Amino acid sequence: MQEEFLNKTGKAIQQLSGELILLSEGSRMPVISEFQEKYGMSRGTVQNALNYLKEEKIIHTVSQGRQGTILTTIDYQRLQKIVIEGPIRGTMPLPYSKTYEGFATGLYEVFQRAEIPLSMAYVRGSKDRMDLTSEKTMHFSIVSKLAALQAIAEENKLEIFKDFGPRSYLSNHVMIFSNPKSSKIENHMRVGIDHNSYDQQILTENATVGKKVEFIEVPSHQLIYSLEQGLIDVGIWNYDEIKDRKLDHLNYQFLEGSVEDDLSSTAVCVIHKDNLLLKKILMSVIDETKILSVQKQVIEGKMIPHY
Repeated sequence: MQEEFLNKTGKAIQQLSGELILLSEGSRMPVISEFQEKYGMSRGTVQNALNYLKEEKIIHTVSQGRQGTILTTIDYQRLQKIVIEGPIRGTMPLPYSKTYEGFATGLYEVFQRAEIPLSMAYVRGSKDRMDLTSEKTMHFSIVSKLAALQAIAEENKLEIFKDFGPRSYLSNHVMIFSNPKSSKIENHMRVGIDHNSYDQQILTENATVGKKVEFIEVPSHQLIYSLEQGLIDVGIWNYDEIKDRKLDHLNYQFLEGSVEDDLSSTAVCVIHKDNLLLKKILMSVIDETKILSVQKQVIEGKMIPHY
């Protein structure tokens, strides 16, 4: 009997915490009958859950007569710990560059500061990352703004939750040529394209408009290898990898001046648009200023990355 009581009360505490975390300090507390009707609980169970939250000083309320009960203070951080079952799950590109290493480190820093466990999956291909978020397998994904806008245009389940600004995702894209004498895409060239990457696909298609080329399907992370092996003549890829791996012997030209290239350099956090509770939690945790500060320190070699 005691175990059943604790299970009911524990579930009620979690459900009520999920409701209260969406409210602002100074707003009206829902009456007990509202919680009863929504969750099918007894009045006593709801009262026990509210008593726990008050006794633990997670919420504080003041009765104002006809105006109802007002939530004067809410400890959002402690509510988050009650609501979340397991870690927050996110996904971003494999940290093969200092820019990505810095971003991943910044994410872990802000979640650690909020005392909320974070579990990151490093997945190649922006389409796969956003599919995981759309299916709610992952709570959020880090992609470029270009990729996010394309995915949102194709389906209405996702939204951009945080925009970290230009050069937060990568510095530049470049066209890399297998022939050391080439400087532009010519007719009949074999062009590497990765249809699993919105960025690489869009930038490649834009760069080849009006050209009679042969597209060769190549995973983005194998573009450099494919160029060196003579399997393709040109491919578009992230300059940060060339810089960090000291591959300056490659023949490359910067992609500059296009709106798409600017959007592809901007990191954004994408979530499922229907998950209001998650949005509230992430809003209080993901501090873009802190993440960008950590990223900068990692890039400059002033901080050891950890993720």
